[in-house]
Amino acid sequence: MSTARISSSIVLLLFLGAVPLFAGTYYTFLGVMAFIYIIVAIGLNILGGYTGLFSLGHAGLMAMGAYASAMLSKQLVAVDFLATSGLNVLAGIVLGIFLACVVGAIIAYPSLKAKGPYLAMITISFGWIIWKVLVEWISVTGGELGITGVPRLTLGSILFDTQKFYYVALAFCLASLILQRNIVRSRFGRNFMALKMSEHAAAAVGIGVYRYKVLAFVISAFFAGLGGALFAHQQNYVNPDTFHFFDSVFYLLAILFGGAGTLMGPVLGAVILTLLPEMLHGFDMYRLIVYGVIIIGVLYLIPTGICGEIAARRRRKAESVVVPATAAQEQAAVKMDRLRVAGEGHKGDVILRAKEATMRFGGLLAVDRVSVDFGRGAIHSIIGPNGAGKTTFLNMISGIYVPTAGSIHLYDKDISRWKPHVRATGGIARTFQNLQLFSDMSVLDNILVGFQPHLGASLWQAALRGKRFRMEEEEIRKEAMDLLTFVGLKAYSQSIASSLPYGHQRKLEIARALATRPELLLLDEPAAGLNAAEIDDLDALIKRIQSLGITVILVEHHVDLVMSLSDRIVVLDHGVKIAEGTPAEIQNNKKVIEAYLGESTNA
Repeated sequence: MSTARISSSIVLLLFLGAVPLFAGTYYTFLGVMAFIYIIVAIGLNILGGYTGLFSLGHAGLMAMGAYASAMLSKQLVAVDFLATSGLNVLAGIVLGIFLACVVGAIIAYPSLKAKGPYLAMITISFGWIIWKVLVEWISVTGGELGITGVPRLTLGSILFDTQKFYYVALAFCLASLILQRNIVRSRFGRNFMALKMSEHAAAAVGIGVYRYKVLAFVISAFFAGLGGALFAHQQNYVNPDTFHFFDSVFYLLAILFGGAGTLMGPVLGAVILTLLPEMLHGFDMYRLIVYGVIIIGVLYLIPTGICGEIAARRRRKAESVVVPATAAQEQAAVKMDRLRVAGEGHKGDVILRAKEATMRFGGLLAVDRVSVDFGRGAIHSIIGPNGAGKTTFLNMISGIYVPTAGSIHLYDKDISRWKPHVRATGGIARTFQNLQLFSDMSVLDNILVGFQPHLGASLWQAALRGKRFRMEEEEIRKEAMDLLTFVGLKAYSQSIASSLPYGHQRKLEIARALATRPELLLLDEPAAGLNAAEIDDLDALIKRIQSLGITVILVEHHVDLVMSLSDRIVVLDHGVKIAEGTPAEIQNNKKVIEAYLGESTNA
């Protein structure tokens, strides 16, 4: 962190710490509420801004934290030691967070396959159900009147009124910001962003899609529960009207206004939306109209939010990259010992076996009883005309499709029903026919996501920057730079992936797949869209990958590249295997010439 940033942070903290000393009780109260709103918005930012799962039911999660903390802390007031030490309030806050996380996980499961407006409808429904329970379960929640007499935090003879509670809320807010930063800048944050940009690519590098969606909901609920608990002890009462649908909309607007998917977006959005109504007092009856017009105007003019626009401008400014002349020499010299495939097997041993593999989509038979063995350490190509079933067969190997009949075996294990992320962990990596980069992430971060199968630091170790987390991050960042050097992209490490030339994007996708340290690499038309020089570069790269002992299965239309690289070639036509053999055998096979090579040659 630069000296200027440290100095400005100290000045800001001193200013925030002095607010209760020079501001009146009302503005101190507004400060407390702003801190609470920021905490809740941070949780929604992790869920929506970073993971792409926008919720409109967060007021319900906040209500769980508020009501649980209110009820337990009231019950524990009778125990003098707990009441005078503030432990009753602390116990209430912990329970509130726990229940919010449980409800967050429950909400997550029916939301796993829903996106966009469908996800919004599900979260709205859950928020409404929670609100209705609060209204109707009068014996527990107090119904519409709510719960009064929620105890304030007390330490001995010190009662935390609004001015003192301001510092408690500020401390929790700062801690929440640090936790958000640490999570986002760890494998968990990178995985959340990967899910947002491409679930298929995320699964292909070992990210459990459902697991991480549930985790994002639980983390988000953690902050919502904390915010709700603090709200209850600040207000001294809770009732259902405080946790209405419109409050959920407020938190969503806060992150959109400030900048979803940015660290400071929730702060800026929550502060502005808290203070803006106060600044519009002079408009009296038109205040809400002006408030709405301002919000709509900002979101229309700056759809990425204020912080999002600032971040985008910084990226555009930093995207001019000069590639050093030594890149080719570095590329050839770098050692990739971590990628070198070890084990007791020998080159030529069967690493992957398809037995009568069949894929049917309704009445369409895309792959028809294909049986083939893939030898260890070799380059195998799958060719055939368009619609032959090549990519479908590759999707069956990588786990995107489960075979309708037949089986796929990795060594002696039947992996036919393994999920894609499990296959990635088991040693199968892939690229895609249509590029599936994490386009808004940096080149380096794309590679770092690929190390997911080999990282073990827990969420708490990442959030608290534990020793194991720090060691893993240091190790994979070094290895990621080696990988980028290996494919010739080291100079672009800080560039945004989508800003790279197309040929470099293809190499980046291969490098990300290599980060999983695979034994088997599936390449789906990697030469598509490349010029002659880029194809030559790709040819050399694939040969270097094979030299590490990695088995390659290549689906490709570029016949010259296939014949140059391949040890064995499989030919499909209308989902049926019509030939298999060496390049020379395939070139002289009459069936292949009629079905494919003849038309390629004529073209």
